[in-house]
Amino acid sequence: FLLPFVYFLVKGQISRRLSPKLAAMLILGGLQGVLGWFMVKSGLVDRPDVSPYRLTAHLALAFLVYGYMLWVALGLLSRRPNPLPLRALQRLRPHAIGLTSLACLAILSGGFVAGTDAGFAYNTFPLMGNHLIPDGMMALDPPLSNFFENIALVQFNHRLLAMLVLGIAVWLWVRALRSTLPQRTQFAFHILLGVVLVQVTLGIVTLLLIIPVPIAAAHQAGALVLFTVSLWVVHELGGTKQVSKSISA
Repeated sequence: FLLPFVYFLVKGQISRRLSPKLAAMLILGGLQGVLGWFMVKSGLVDRPDVSPYRLTAHLALAFLVYGYMLWVALGLLSRRPNPLPLRALQRLRPHAIGLTSLACLAILSGGFVAGTDAGFAYNTFPLMGNHLIPDGMMALDPPLSNFFENIALVQFNHRLLAMLVLGIAVWLWVRALRSTLPQRTQFAFHILLGVVLVQVTLGIVTLLLIIPVPIAAAHQAGALVLFTVSLWVVHELGGTKQVSKSISA
């Protein structure tokens, strides 16, 4: 990344507006390497796993790096002002941002599911064993540690967040259908709902079949696809300032 960045910068082929963003990507990528080393230091010597905290932190930074790169790329690909009416923007965009944030929480909770091997317990759905809410979810001390180390609560939180993402995605899709949106933006909402449905299905199948590696890997990849499409939808609903400038001009 560094060598072509310096080359094109010296050649004057990178704008002053873009160069700080590319430099930020370089720094974030370096930090990700350091955090990856820090994660590996927590295990893989005497035991074949790592700290769930460091694993999830590494996952979070990976998504941050990817999300930032994708956002910058979308800005370069979509230079034209979005013709979306301002009212529709103001109605839908905050909800799309909320859905993306909730999806990120679900993804991070999945990091703790993987880090604690919580997927090997409660391999039933929608019940966890014989209960909708399993016993012993606050058995650890201090209480806060249950959210990150208690297998029952870690898996329950991941399930709950996944169902919330699904419910909000369906609700937002219905609202988008009732709004006056450009065809490309409508298409983005269709893709978003489809990806959410596939991702939830993969998660359930992974759990019921007790974590088969190919399906579990597909579920992890689906998290990245969901994050990608969510950011795309938010970007499609952006451009309020651009539209305002176009109207005033």
